[in-house]
Amino acid sequence: MNNILTGTSAPIDFALNALNDSESVLSNNLTNLSAAVSTIRAISDAWIPALLSSTASPESTLPNTTSYYEDDEFMELSACDPSNIAFNCSVEEFLIYARGPQTLPLFVASLVTILFVGIFVTGVVGNVIVCVVIVRHSTMHTATNYYLFSLAVSDLMFLLMGLPYEISLYWHQYPYNMGLAFCKIRALISEASTYVSVLTIVAFSMERFLAICHPLHLYTMSGFKRAVRIVAALWIVSFVSASPFAVFTKIDYLKYPMDNSTILDSAFCAMLENPPGFPLWELSSCLFFVIPMILIVILYGRMGCRIRSRTRHSIALGVQQGSMHKESRHQQSRKAIIRMLAAVVITFFVCWAPFHAQRLMYLYARDWVHFQDVNTWLFSVAGWFYYVSCTINPILYNVMSRRYRVAFKETLCGRKKGYYQNNGFAREQSSFRETTVASTGYDGAHLVRVRSVRNSHYKDRDSVKSNLLWRSNTIGSKPNLKVSI
Repeated sequence: MNNILTGTSAPIDFALNALNDSESVLSNNLTNLSAAVSTIRAISDAWIPALLSSTASPESTLPNTTSYYEDDEFMELSACDPSNIAFNCSVEEFLIYARGPQTLPLFVASLVTILFVGIFVTGVVGNVIVCVVIVRHSTMHTATNYYLFSLAVSDLMFLLMGLPYEISLYWHQYPYNMGLAFCKIRALISEASTYVSVLTIVAFSMERFLAICHPLHLYTMSGFKRAVRIVAALWIVSFVSASPFAVFTKIDYLKYPMDNSTILDSAFCAMLENPPGFPLWELSSCLFFVIPMILIVILYGRMGCRIRSRTRHSIALGVQQGSMHKESRHQQSRKAIIRMLAAVVITFFVCWAPFHAQRLMYLYARDWVHFQDVNTWLFSVAGWFYYVSCTINPILYNVMSRRYRVAFKETLCGRKKGYYQNNGFAREQSSFRETTVASTGYDGAHLVRVRSVRNSHYKDRDSVKSNLLWRSNTIGSKPNLKVSI
């Protein structure tokens, strides 16, 4: 009997040993699989933030990073979508899912910082020099330069309030920890300063339009007090128009979907949506980009047509060689001005169009299948040109001007005004400036010279107007006038 039992136990022992071996192999496989999963998670933790960094937004219009997880092979963060019934995501994972990485990659942050620091330094130095030259140089105290002074101040405010904070966001996007007061003040000043810049460019363009197309009208209305009143009105309108942005800008927090608790580490200073029932962003883009752009194009287009018609008319007159030479110098000067103003139009459009396009696209195209990719690149381009405009303006409106360059040299080198008595600068500034105002419909060239002594504030307007009226009634036609403007 024992032999029988002993003989029958051998197969059982063999089966038990085989089962133990299988269990050991299975345990080893599970261990290897667990190690592989850990490795995969470590790799994903390394490349997912880098992928997210390309979509992280340092401004109020943060791009949505959801699309980068929709095709994730392991679906590890898909559970962070609040609309997912099987939501199972930690607070840290949900924060990365909704806000993006807290810090951008070192290469990206360093490159952007270098570029923005260059813009900041050149913009601040250029605009400060413009202000100093206009304030310290008496020959620069003109109505036109009052507009340029206003433009330089607004650009300085925009750079100082906007760019340092913008740079900091590339190194630390959230949480925001500078307080609600600074959040609202920055929103107000940044928005208002851009409005001042746009309105000042429009006012300056109107001034040039009147000087070229309606010089007599400009002569009768010119004056420092008028320019000061217009500049003051521009600043008041700009701050009033920008005040809603300060009201509705707030520190935004995320809610954790599991218990609806506030995630304090998600603090971000922004106005992420339009106020209810009030299209604030649309009005801002329309009033301070679309309409000014149309006005500038119309004004400079008419100035260009007027100068071309004057050039053709001057050639047709066939006046004496000396007069033709003098007229040619005036026309060349006007053409140079028009080229500069054309550059103004192009610069205005290039610098501001991406910003407003990105704003409107964020409002109306977030459901577009390619929104994420386009918004990422458009946001970067818009942010770059947004600040470049503050650096270009001093170059465009001042450095290209010979009068400004001479005044800058005098201010920088500390030379006395007498130094320029022999180079024509004093004659140009201290006596009178002449601008030929050509018109059609007359038989001869009857010149009326109007002299405007510097800082005279045009005290002899009445005699000028009566003189012109007498000439017009006597000749019976529109005279060719040389009028100082």
